[in-house]
Amino acid sequence: MIDRLLKAGSTASVALMALLYVAHNIANLPQAYDFFVYTTSHADQQAYPVTLLPVPPKFLIVIGMVLVFSLELIAGLGGLYGAWKLFTLRKASGAEFNAGKTWAKIAMGAAVLNWWGLFQGVAVAGYQLWQMPLGQGPFDGSWVYGGMAMMTLIYVSMRDD
Repeated sequence: MIDRLLKAGSTASVALMALLYVAHNIANLPQAYDFFVYTTSHADQQAYPVTLLPVPPKFLIVIGMVLVFSLELIAGLGGLYGAWKLFTLRKASGAEFNAGKTWAKIAMGAAVLNWWGLFQGVAVAGYQLWQMPLGQGPFDGSWVYGGMAMMTLIYVSMRDD
């Protein structure tokens, strides 16, 4: 029973974090857009001045923002639903509990794709976010948030008897 409660609680925790991030992004939409423009502009890159990815047109920046915000929403709303589902199935059979993990797994997978795939893969490696003075927070944070989501995904995915 303890594992099942921890799986629900861990999923809810990451989901709440994702919802808070997307809410802050939407509440600060002009600043979020400006930050996306800045991080893809190749500005302030002195250690490695050549960046292989091109400066994207504004419509691609908007598409990138929609993708990031969508993955955060899936992680948040899907994660809360998944956590609730796990909580309600805490006394069910192992087979029923395992079958009820779908939304928790989808949500944690969306969080991993967002914070490790888009942030670490595209922004940090592709646009060299690590070089920019304003990039250190997202660089560090996305590693931690992706790690939290991945550890939760691994834990939730462990089969229950």
